[in-house]
Amino acid sequence: MKKCYRCDTLLTEENSSDEHVIINACGGRLKSKRLLCQTCNSIFGDSFDNELAKITNDLSNLLLIKRHRGNPQPIKGKASKTGEEYFLEFGGNPKKVKPVINEKVDGKNVELTISADNEKQFKEILKGLKRKYPELDIDAISESATRGKGYLDDTIHFQTQVGGKEVFKAITKTAINYFILNGGDSVYIKHLLPYLENKIDLDVVWMHYPKEYPYQYEEDEVTHILRLVGDSKERILYCYVELFNVQNYIVKLNENYCGPDMSCQYVFDILQLKEIQKDLTEQFTRDTLLDLFINKDGKPFEVVQKRYSRVLRIADSRQISKHQSELISNGVNNSLGKKGDGELITKEMIDETVNEIMKEMTPFLLHRLNMNNKNDK
Repeated sequence: MKKCYRCDTLLTEENSSDEHVIINACGGRLKSKRLLCQTCNSIFGDSFDNELAKITNDLSNLLLIKRHRGNPQPIKGKASKTGEEYFLEFGGNPKKVKPVINEKVDGKNVELTISADNEKQFKEILKGLKRKYPELDIDAISESATRGKGYLDDTIHFQTQVGGKEVFKAITKTAINYFILNGGDSVYIKHLLPYLENKIDLDVVWMHYPKEYPYQYEEDEVTHILRLVGDSKERILYCYVELFNVQNYIVKLNENYCGPDMSCQYVFDILQLKEIQKDLTEQFTRDTLLDLFINKDGKPFEVVQKRYSRVLRIADSRQISKHQSELISNGVNNSLGKKGDGELITKEMIDETVNEIMKEMTPFLLHRLNMNNKNDK
């Protein structure tokens, strides 16, 4: 019988839980019921895993990552021109954090200008204004309001983060999970548990960006990578953790390792949702591993920026493809969607469908052309 590696409780059908080796928030699919009991899983999940989820949420959102449960949260950022705050929702739609309400008072006359992102928000604003200005005819205002859709001709900027005290703990737990999953004995990682429980501080994880990628990525490929090595001769046990090909870490699981030799790897394509086979052969000596923590890379930002740029290009392509599919679907529904069951499709219907698709597509294509021209200047 397997035991919970934190509390040594025997794991049964009643007390075991699905533990993601790479957290669900990152689209992790590798999981097991043979790692942690429900109580310990909950304790860990409610603390540092949430911090890792927060700093990787932007990548999960922009890449349209599918999770086992739930969708990534909206990203909060600011428009370059106006400084207005926006939420970038899952799927790519920008939404103002606060609706725009301008009130111009001239004697007894009040001129109102309202800009809302959706019908529900608009009606809530009108209800609030009605309490302030009881004489308002909100039904008439609602009926006469202009409704339309368009594109934001601006760039939304948001901040991102790599590393951090709590994030390092989450990465350590990922490495431990992978070690135990591959048959590792928990005796070799017990010294790390007080660190995860906030009882002690340990210097066992740091950002790590090799000069060369672990392997040659495909053009539109984004992966999670785990590379675990236990070397009894060098007396080291460590794990390389790479998330989205951007968040990269090395975890020193044990520098006095005397267990069996281990060499395990896991490469998961998070866009295609499948494990892929790659040859990851990099292996540290004891001196090399320890030197990574003695002479830490304190400014990996240039490398991080390049990797983010690559992944964001892929994310942009995915967002465009998804939106174009939605526009085409809208055009088809606006035309053929009105066709009765069993009704033959005529040339006129096909022409109408093409026109409806172009109505949907044209504003988007003009928007993309406008943004590309601005970026080229």
